[in-house]
Amino acid sequence: MQCKGFLFDLDGTLVDSLPVVERSWCRWADRHGIDHQAVLNFIHGKQAITSLRHFLQGRSEADIPGGVYLA
Repeated sequence: MQCKGFLFDLDGTLVDSLPVVERSWCRWADRHGIDHQAVLNFIHGKQAITSLRHFLQGRSEADIPGGVYLA
């Protein structure tokens, strides 16, 4: 396949990624014993690392690798 360019849809114009983002955060919340609604009320409009730090307060930065918790 040859391409002349790439189109990145980061604002949901072409694809609505909200459902999969919320499901991923809810699975993460389940693994950490955190209420889904508390997580969903906080995460929107923030970087993932900000949300991880918020919900994993008291953990060292070494214990909060971005992305690993959401896998």
